[in-house]
Amino acid sequence: MNVLTEISSADKAQILIEALPYIQKFSGKIVVVKYGGSTISAEADRDGIDPVILDIIWLKQVGLLPVVVHGGGKAITKLLNRLGHQAQFVDGLRVTDEPTMEVVEMVLGGQVNKQLVAAFGAAGCAAVGLTGVDGNLLQVQKKHHASGDLGLVGEVTNVQTEVLQALLASGFIPVIAPIGVDEAGTRYNVNADSAAGAIAGALQAEKLILLTDVPGILKNGVVLSEVTAAQIDDLIADGTVSGGMVPKVEACLEALRYGARHVHILNGNERHALLLEVFTKNGIGTLVQGGEPTA
Repeated sequence: MNVLTEISSADKAQILIEALPYIQKFSGKIVVVKYGGSTISAEADRDGIDPVILDIIWLKQVGLLPVVVHGGGKAITKLLNRLGHQAQFVDGLRVTDEPTMEVVEMVLGGQVNKQLVAAFGAAGCAAVGLTGVDGNLLQVQKKHHASGDLGLVGEVTNVQTEVLQALLASGFIPVIAPIGVDEAGTRYNVNADSAAGAIAGALQAEKLILLTDVPGILKNGVVLSEVTAAQIDDLIADGTVSGGMVPKVEACLEALRYGARHVHILNGNERHALLLEVFTKNGIGTLVQGGEPTA
């Protein structure tokens, strides 16, 4: 059933009117969308188009400048299993030996990246796919972790935004696979949340939106609608935020620290969650407060 058929014409008009001040406020602003690997295979629209892709195109059509950073963890693990290679994780980060890195590049830089670019094209919107290696976009160093060696896992030390700015100025949506490169030319797997946070900060983005498979930051089973950076530190310290959520909230803090205005964490499996979060007063996920009060 199409929900819109149950809404009167007047109500549809009211929905558009409610969105107007947000369209005016954010027009011309950069919005970085991290499209999580766990949500990429979400159910397609009735016309066969991924609803998240439609949401991102809608952002662009009303004047925002979307940049997409994607994951692909489930697809990587699936291929590793087919190859008989056991996937390992430490605090939500994939331990990446050389065989795993080969799979990461195949899946992220090839399969998933081109799948998304093709989906944008099929919906009539021009997108360009690239990895963090292209244009030296994501410069990294080996990431060190207290729990042991993660292998070829990198942390971003610098973002060369020139290629992204050029694509945005030319009307393209950049679609980025989180693979970085160090000074010696060695390629590294980069956590997609961390990559998105670094890119959002470097671009001074109005918003970083992390689409994941949870409704936001949870405390005692309840979604926190708004938090501050200081509160996030406390939530990590008391164990409320743990496991795979740690890289997400750390990416939030990094994005804010380096210049992004606000960060949102929301469930990308909820239909049109992106539009509901950006263009309605209450939103549906967790807003991590940045440098100005909310509208």
